[in-house]
Amino acid sequence: MIDTIILGHNQFFGVNHLEASRGNERGAYFSQVGRIMEMVNYCYDCGVRGIMMSTHERAIEVAGEIKKNARLHKGLGVYLLVPYAAKYIRKANESGLVNLVSESLKGTSLTNKIGVFWRGGMGVVRKDIRNVIRTMVDFEVAPFAHLNLKAIFLHDIPTDLVVGWDVPVALETFAEHVRTKYKSTPGFCTKNLPLLIRMLKHAGMENPLVMASVNKLGYQVNPSLEALEKCLATEKMRFLAMSTLAAGYLKPEEAYAYLYSLPQVVSTVVGVSRKEHAQETFAAIQGAMRKARLKSPHGGARQNNP
Repeated sequence: MIDTIILGHNQFFGVNHLEASRGNERGAYFSQVGRIMEMVNYCYDCGVRGIMMSTHERAIEVAGEIKKNARLHKGLGVYLLVPYAAKYIRKANESGLVNLVSESLKGTSLTNKIGVFWRGGMGVVRKDIRNVIRTMVDFEVAPFAHLNLKAIFLHDIPTDLVVGWDVPVALETFAEHVRTKYKSTPGFCTKNLPLLIRMLKHAGMENPLVMASVNKLGYQVNPSLEALEKCLATEKMRFLAMSTLAAGYLKPEEAYAYLYSLPQVVSTVVGVSRKEHAQETFAAIQGAMRKARLKSPHGGARQNNP
Protein backbone atom coordinates (compact mmCIF):
# COMPACT_ATOMS: atom_id res chain seq x y z
CA MET A 1 0.00 0.00 0.00
CA ILE A 2 1.46 3.31 -1.13
CA ASP A 3 1.00 6.28 1.22
CA THR A 4 -1.25 8.98 -0.23
CA ILE A 5 1.05 11.79 0.92
CA ILE A 6 4.83 11.40 0.86
CA LEU A 7 7.08 14.05 2.36
CA GLY A 8 9.60 15.21 -0.24
CA HIS A 9 13.29 15.75 0.43
CA ASN A 10 14.53 18.47 -1.97
CA GLN A 11 14.01 21.31 0.50
CA PHE A 12 16.20 19.55 3.06
CA PHE A 13 19.10 19.30 0.63
CA GLY A 14 18.91 22.80 -0.85
CA VAL A 15 17.29 21.84 -4.16
CA ASN A 16 14.96 24.41 -5.74
CA HIS A 17 14.14 24.11 -9.43
CA LEU A 18 13.05 27.74 -9.72
CA GLU A 19 15.42 29.81 -7.58
CA ALA A 20 18.91 28.61 -6.66
CA SER A 21 19.23 31.31 -3.97
CA ARG A 22 16.09 30.10 -2.22
CA GLY A 23 17.33 26.54 -2.42
CA ASN A 24 20.65 27.57 -0.89
CA GLU A 25 18.86 29.33 1.96
CA ARG A 26 16.80 26.25 2.75
CA GLY A 27 19.84 24.03 2.42
CA ALA A 28 21.71 26.18 4.91
CA TYR A 29 18.79 26.16 7.35
CA PHE A 30 18.41 22.39 7.15
CA SER A 31 22.15 21.76 7.37
CA GLN A 32 21.43 20.86 10.99
CA VAL A 33 19.82 17.44 10.98
CA GLY A 34 17.80 18.36 14.07
CA ARG A 35 15.83 20.88 12.00
CA ILE A 36 15.07 18.25 9.40
CA MET A 37 13.85 15.87 12.08
CA GLU A 38 11.68 18.58 13.63
CA MET A 39 9.85 18.94 10.30
CA VAL A 40 9.69 15.17 9.77
CA ASN A 41 8.15 14.70 13.22
CA TYR A 42 5.69 17.55 12.65
CA CYS A 43 4.52 16.02 9.36
CA TYR A 44 4.23 12.63 11.05
CA ASP A 45 1.99 14.24 13.69
CA CYS A 46 -0.11 15.59 10.81
CA GLY A 47 -0.69 12.05 9.59
CA VAL A 48 2.00 11.82 6.90
CA ARG A 49 3.47 8.31 7.02
CA GLY A 50 5.87 8.35 4.08
CA ILE A 51 9.08 10.17 3.20
CA MET A 52 11.00 10.30 -0.08
CA MET A 53 14.77 10.05 0.35
CA SER A 54 17.61 10.13 -2.12
CA THR A 55 21.00 8.73 -1.12
CA HIS A 56 22.37 12.21 -0.43
CA GLU A 57 24.94 12.24 2.38
CA ARG A 58 22.58 14.29 4.55
CA ALA A 59 19.92 11.62 4.04
CA ILE A 60 22.24 9.10 5.65
CA GLU A 61 22.25 11.28 8.79
CA VAL A 62 18.45 11.45 8.64
CA ALA A 63 18.30 7.66 8.32
CA GLY A 64 20.35 7.36 11.50
CA GLU A 65 17.97 9.68 13.35
CA ILE A 66 14.93 7.77 12.14
CA LYS A 67 16.47 4.55 13.44
CA LYS A 68 16.88 6.11 16.88
CA ASN A 69 13.23 7.20 17.00
CA ALA A 70 11.02 4.21 17.84
CA ARG A 71 7.79 5.53 16.32
CA LEU A 72 9.44 6.78 13.12
CA HIS A 73 11.52 3.64 12.72
CA LYS A 74 8.39 1.51 12.88
CA GLY A 75 5.74 3.77 11.39
CA LEU A 76 7.44 5.91 8.75
CA GLY A 77 7.64 4.36 5.30
CA VAL A 78 10.74 5.30 3.30
CA TYR A 79 10.60 5.70 -0.48
CA LEU A 80 14.21 5.53 -1.59
CA LEU A 81 15.40 7.07 -4.87
CA VAL A 82 18.58 5.55 -6.32
CA PRO A 83 21.19 6.44 -7.42
CA TYR A 84 22.01 10.04 -6.46
CA ALA A 85 24.18 10.83 -9.48
CA ALA A 86 25.26 14.33 -8.43
CA LYS A 87 26.76 12.90 -5.25
CA TYR A 88 29.09 10.60 -7.14
CA ILE A 89 30.25 13.24 -9.58
CA ARG A 90 31.05 15.73 -6.82
CA LYS A 91 32.66 13.28 -4.40
CA ALA A 92 34.73 11.61 -7.11
CA ASN A 93 36.12 15.02 -8.04
CA GLU A 94 36.80 15.91 -4.41
CA SER A 95 38.27 12.69 -3.00
CA GLY A 96 38.83 10.23 -5.84
CA LEU A 97 37.03 7.02 -6.70
CA VAL A 98 38.64 4.85 -4.01
CA ASN A 99 37.61 7.17 -1.17
CA LEU A 100 34.18 7.54 -2.76
CA VAL A 101 33.61 3.78 -2.62
CA SER A 102 34.91 3.55 0.98
CA GLU A 103 32.63 6.35 2.18
CA SER A 104 29.59 4.99 0.37
CA LEU A 105 29.96 1.57 2.01
CA LYS A 106 30.63 2.98 5.48
CA GLY A 107 28.57 1.17 8.10
CA THR A 108 28.09 -2.03 6.10
CA SER A 109 29.59 -5.35 7.20
CA LEU A 110 32.80 -6.73 5.71
CA THR A 111 30.82 -9.59 4.17
CA ASN A 112 28.46 -7.18 2.42
CA LYS A 113 31.38 -5.09 1.14
CA ILE A 114 33.10 -8.13 -0.30
CA GLY A 115 29.84 -9.27 -1.88
CA VAL A 116 29.27 -5.89 -3.53
CA PHE A 117 32.78 -5.75 -4.99
CA TRP A 118 32.71 -9.38 -6.12
CA ARG A 119 29.37 -9.15 -7.91
CA GLY A 120 30.17 -5.81 -9.48
CA GLY A 121 33.64 -6.85 -10.57
CA MET A 122 32.44 -10.08 -12.11
CA GLY A 123 29.63 -8.19 -13.80
CA VAL A 124 32.10 -5.88 -15.53
CA VAL A 125 34.33 -8.80 -16.56
CA ARG A 126 31.38 -10.71 -18.02
CA LYS A 127 29.64 -7.57 -19.27
CA ASP A 128 26.64 -8.85 -17.33
CA ILE A 129 24.22 -5.95 -16.95
CA ARG A 130 22.19 -7.88 -14.38
CA ASN A 131 25.07 -8.14 -11.91
CA VAL A 132 26.03 -4.51 -12.46
CA ILE A 133 22.48 -3.37 -11.69
CA ARG A 134 22.17 -5.54 -8.59
CA THR A 135 25.50 -4.21 -7.33
CA MET A 136 24.46 -0.61 -7.93
CA VAL A 137 21.25 -1.15 -5.98
CA ASP A 138 23.04 -2.85 -3.06
CA PHE A 139 25.68 -0.14 -3.03
CA GLU A 140 23.05 2.59 -2.77
CA VAL A 141 20.61 0.89 -0.41
CA ALA A 142 23.21 -0.31 2.13
CA PRO A 143 23.03 2.74 4.50
CA PHE A 144 19.20 2.60 4.46
CA ALA A 145 18.54 -1.15 4.57
CA HIS A 146 17.54 -0.99 8.25
CA LEU A 147 14.60 1.32 7.52
CA ASN A 148 11.01 0.52 6.55
CA LEU A 149 11.58 0.60 2.78
CA LYS A 150 8.11 0.82 1.25
CA ALA A 151 9.46 1.34 -2.27
CA ILE A 152 12.78 1.74 -4.04
CA PHE A 153 12.70 3.95 -7.13
CA LEU A 154 15.18 3.99 -9.98
CA HIS A 155 16.15 7.62 -10.65
CA ASP A 156 14.93 9.18 -13.89
CA ILE A 157 18.46 9.49 -15.34
CA PRO A 158 19.20 5.73 -15.51
CA THR A 159 15.54 4.92 -16.16
CA ASP A 160 15.31 7.16 -19.21
CA LEU A 161 18.75 6.10 -20.46
CA VAL A 162 17.62 2.48 -20.35
CA VAL A 163 14.41 3.38 -22.17
CA GLY A 164 16.36 5.32 -24.80
CA TRP A 165 18.80 2.45 -25.30
CA ASP A 166 15.91 -0.05 -25.41
CA VAL A 167 17.31 -2.38 -22.74
CA PRO A 168 14.19 -3.62 -20.88
CA VAL A 169 16.19 -6.34 -19.10
CA ALA A 170 17.75 -3.59 -16.96
CA LEU A 171 14.34 -2.51 -15.64
CA GLU A 172 13.27 -6.14 -15.15
CA THR A 173 16.43 -6.91 -13.17
CA PHE A 174 16.02 -3.84 -10.98
CA ALA A 175 12.41 -4.72 -10.18
CA GLU A 176 13.17 -8.37 -9.44
CA HIS A 177 16.11 -7.54 -7.17
CA VAL A 178 14.16 -4.96 -5.18
CA ARG A 179 11.28 -7.38 -4.66
CA THR A 180 13.32 -10.44 -3.73
CA LYS A 181 16.20 -9.03 -1.69
CA TYR A 182 14.57 -6.03 0.00
CA LYS A 183 10.93 -7.23 0.02
CA SER A 184 10.05 -3.77 -1.24
CA THR A 185 8.03 -2.34 -4.13
CA PRO A 186 10.10 -1.39 -7.19
CA GLY A 187 9.32 1.97 -8.77
CA PHE A 188 10.56 3.99 -11.71
CA CYS A 189 11.01 7.74 -11.95
CA THR A 190 10.88 9.19 -15.45
CA LYS A 191 10.77 12.35 -17.52
CA ASN A 192 8.86 10.56 -20.30
CA LEU A 193 5.95 8.57 -18.91
CA PRO A 194 4.49 7.30 -22.21
CA LEU A 195 7.79 5.81 -23.40
CA LEU A 196 8.51 4.21 -20.02
CA ILE A 197 5.04 2.65 -19.76
CA ARG A 198 5.39 1.29 -23.29
CA MET A 199 8.65 -0.46 -22.36
CA LEU A 200 7.34 -1.80 -19.04
CA LYS A 201 4.23 -3.11 -20.77
CA HIS A 202 6.35 -4.79 -23.44
CA ALA A 203 8.46 -6.38 -20.67
CA GLY A 204 5.34 -7.79 -19.04
CA MET A 205 5.41 -5.57 -15.94
CA GLU A 206 1.75 -4.91 -15.19
CA ASN A 207 0.41 -2.08 -13.05
CA PRO A 208 3.87 -0.60 -12.33
CA LEU A 209 4.58 2.06 -9.72
CA VAL A 210 5.86 5.12 -11.59
CA MET A 211 6.74 8.68 -10.61
CA ALA A 212 6.77 11.73 -12.87
CA SER A 213 6.16 15.47 -12.82
CA VAL A 214 2.60 16.63 -13.40
CA ASN A 215 0.84 19.95 -12.87
CA LYS A 216 -1.82 21.90 -14.73
CA LEU A 217 0.75 24.37 -16.11
CA GLY A 218 2.82 21.63 -17.71
CA TYR A 219 5.93 22.77 -15.82
CA GLN A 220 8.67 20.11 -16.20
CA VAL A 221 6.08 17.76 -17.73
CA ASN A 222 7.48 15.75 -20.64
CA PRO A 223 6.97 15.11 -23.50
CA SER A 224 3.84 17.23 -23.00
CA LEU A 225 0.97 17.61 -20.55
CA GLU A 226 -1.45 16.29 -23.16
CA ALA A 227 0.64 13.15 -23.72
CA LEU A 228 0.92 12.48 -19.99
CA GLU A 229 -2.83 12.94 -19.42
CA LYS A 230 -3.57 10.56 -22.31
CA CYS A 231 -1.18 7.98 -20.87
CA LEU A 232 -2.85 8.15 -17.46
CA ALA A 233 -6.25 7.75 -19.09
CA THR A 234 -5.37 4.75 -21.26
CA GLU A 235 -2.60 2.74 -19.54
CA LYS A 236 -2.67 0.82 -16.26
CA MET A 237 -0.29 2.02 -13.56
CA ARG A 238 0.03 3.34 -10.02
CA PHE A 239 1.05 6.97 -10.47
CA LEU A 240 3.02 8.97 -7.90
CA ALA A 241 2.94 12.68 -8.75
CA MET A 242 5.77 15.14 -8.17
CA SER A 243 6.33 18.83 -9.03
CA THR A 244 2.61 19.28 -8.46
CA LEU A 245 2.91 22.92 -7.38
CA ALA A 246 4.98 23.83 -10.47
CA ALA A 247 7.86 25.15 -8.33
CA GLY A 248 5.49 27.49 -6.47
CA TYR A 249 3.59 28.91 -9.45
CA LEU A 250 0.41 27.14 -8.28
CA LYS A 251 -1.41 27.45 -4.98
CA PRO A 252 -2.12 24.12 -3.26
CA GLU A 253 -5.93 24.20 -3.67
CA GLU A 254 -5.71 24.85 -7.41
CA ALA A 255 -2.89 22.36 -7.90
CA TYR A 256 -4.53 19.43 -6.13
CA ALA A 257 -8.00 20.04 -7.52
CA TYR A 258 -6.40 19.43 -10.93
CA LEU A 259 -4.21 16.53 -9.80
CA TYR A 260 -7.04 14.51 -8.31
CA SER A 261 -9.20 15.04 -11.38
CA LEU A 262 -6.74 12.71 -13.14
CA PRO A 263 -7.09 8.91 -13.09
CA GLN A 264 -4.70 6.48 -11.39
CA VAL A 265 -3.05 8.99 -9.04
CA VAL A 266 -2.28 7.01 -5.89
CA SER A 267 0.08 9.44 -4.17
CA THR A 268 1.83 12.79 -4.32
CA VAL A 269 5.26 13.88 -3.14
CA VAL A 270 5.18 17.19 -1.26
CA GLY A 271 8.17 19.25 -0.22
CA VAL A 272 7.43 21.48 2.78
CA SER A 273 9.88 23.55 4.78
CA ARG A 274 7.53 25.46 7.11
CA LYS A 275 4.77 24.22 9.39
CA GLU A 276 2.24 26.73 8.00
CA HIS A 277 3.00 25.55 4.47
CA ALA A 278 2.63 21.94 5.57
CA GLN A 279 -0.80 22.57 7.11
CA GLU A 280 -2.06 24.39 4.02
CA THR A 281 -0.71 21.78 1.61
CA PHE A 282 -1.91 18.70 3.45
CA ALA A 283 -5.37 20.22 3.94
CA ALA A 284 -5.59 21.02 0.22
CA ILE A 285 -4.61 17.46 -0.73
CA GLN A 286 -7.11 15.88 1.63
CA GLY A 287 -9.87 18.27 0.50
CA ALA A 288 -9.21 17.53 -3.18
CA MET A 289 -9.26 13.79 -2.52
CA ARG A 290 -12.60 14.01 -0.70
CA LYS A 291 -14.16 15.98 -3.55
CA ALA A 292 -12.80 13.52 -6.09
CA ARG A 293 -14.35 10.58 -4.20
CA LEU A 294 -17.74 12.31 -4.10
CA LYS A 295 -17.69 13.09 -7.82
CA SER A 296 -16.64 9.63 -8.98
CA PRO A 297 -16.66 6.82 -6.40
CA HIS A 298 -15.09 4.40 -8.90
CA GLY A 299 -12.63 6.74 -10.64
CA GLY A 300 -8.84 6.41 -10.73
CA ALA A 301 -7.97 8.99 -8.08
CA ARG A 302 -10.63 7.49 -5.87
CA GLN A 303 -8.70 4.24 -5.67
CA ASN A 304 -6.20 5.80 -3.26
CA ASN A 305 -5.56 4.52 0.22
CA PRO A 306 -7.60 6.39 2.84
